[in-house]
Amino acid sequence: MNQNNNNNPLTHELLIASLAIQRAALLTKRVLQTLSPPSSSSSSSSTYPSTPITGHPFFPSSTTCLTPSPYNPSSSSSSSRRLSIAKADASPVTIADFAAQALLISAIHHHFPHDTFIGEEDSASLRADPDLCLSVWELVSTTRLQDPQAEELLGRRPETVGEMLGLIDLGCCSTRERGSKRGGEGRFWSMDPIDGTSAFLKGEQYAVSLALIDADGRELLGLLACPNLPVWTAVRGERIEEGKVDREGMGVLLSAVRGGGCALVRPMGEGGLNAVVRRVNRRKSPSRTRLEAVKMEELHFVDSRVSCATDSGMVGRLAERAGVREAVGRTEIYSSHMRYAAMVLGGREFVQVRFPKKQKGEAAPWCLWDHAGSQLIYSESGAGKVTDLEGRPIDFGTGRKLTNNWGLITADESVHGKILELAGEVIKDARR
Repeated sequence: MNQNNNNNPLTHELLIASLAIQRAALLTKRVLQTLSPPSSSSSSSSTYPSTPITGHPFFPSSTTCLTPSPYNPSSSSSSSRRLSIAKADASPVTIADFAAQALLISAIHHHFPHDTFIGEEDSASLRADPDLCLSVWELVSTTRLQDPQAEELLGRRPETVGEMLGLIDLGCCSTRERGSKRGGEGRFWSMDPIDGTSAFLKGEQYAVSLALIDADGRELLGLLACPNLPVWTAVRGERIEEGKVDREGMGVLLSAVRGGGCALVRPMGEGGLNAVVRRVNRRKSPSRTRLEAVKMEELHFVDSRVSCATDSGMVGRLAERAGVREAVGRTEIYSSHMRYAAMVLGGREFVQVRFPKKQKGEAAPWCLWDHAGSQLIYSESGAGKVTDLEGRPIDFGTGRKLTNNWGLITADESVHGKILELAGEVIKDARR
């Protein structure tokens, strides 16, 4: 299956989802630039040809990307409104989280009215706080793609505050939230409007994720917007760093279709879709007909020492057992989806192991939206394998929580089995 031609049966879904997630990313950058305006002297942004909506949806035209305009509250009273609140688990959620989810669902629901949704946010806090609700509405009602054809293609927008709140709640009120196996309920979309909100508020790496999943819990489409990731970091496969950000530009969009055989990388802009600048396919070697196995001592671990969900100490013990020297280093990224992005854009030696901080049966299951879509992008990008710590494929068919899985391993197939074995030894030692 080729993602870039009309033989792909999901061409329309991919186009709408790509434009929708780019518009959501634009919204987040508007808020971010209010928190930390870009320097006019910076030279990190670049312009790229933009894709027209007429004709083939993935061929570029001559339009350029522009720095997104910041979010400007409409009155002096609204300028002091809070940009974020705390969830029950003390993690922050911003007005951009709510607004991005509303715009994502608006576009997808317009084109695919029979599909359902699983989103991270609900509107309860907005209904209880009129000022916060108005701030979100201002963002939703004023964020548009600058290409009129692209914006028109996304379809009808919410016209009232009530309609906006209803769209947000489509992500939390489906029967899927009960967490039971869906059976024949049909396909659905999973989304995380801002993954890594704490990093977002500090101007570091964050992501907007969107995935289409079938009734059997298999990812069909994966899209990952990385608004702060410099384009050339993605193109060259350089190590992703929290503080190495694109403050003026719009970052990059990663995408993949199930069976497509590669991950696509394209710069994001304010209008139509930009041309693809990199196709990641590590199944092929330009100089060899057969890929060599990755060496265990050269593994590069992608992790987050500040994650409240995973145990980095156990990752370190696994690395020691694998013979990895500390000098090899590791990539440290807070956002769950940006860790997947590091895996996609890095080399075959990149590996990600997540040990839950609590033992199996004690830990709450992880949320679907923190993983869906990015795993498909990683799998399609090359000879990678994704399982839990017991070697089972990740089951996205259990509702909002990944109740059939515990922990995570993403690694090249040539070393995945050995890493799984070492992970088991580390877990066994921890239980003694």
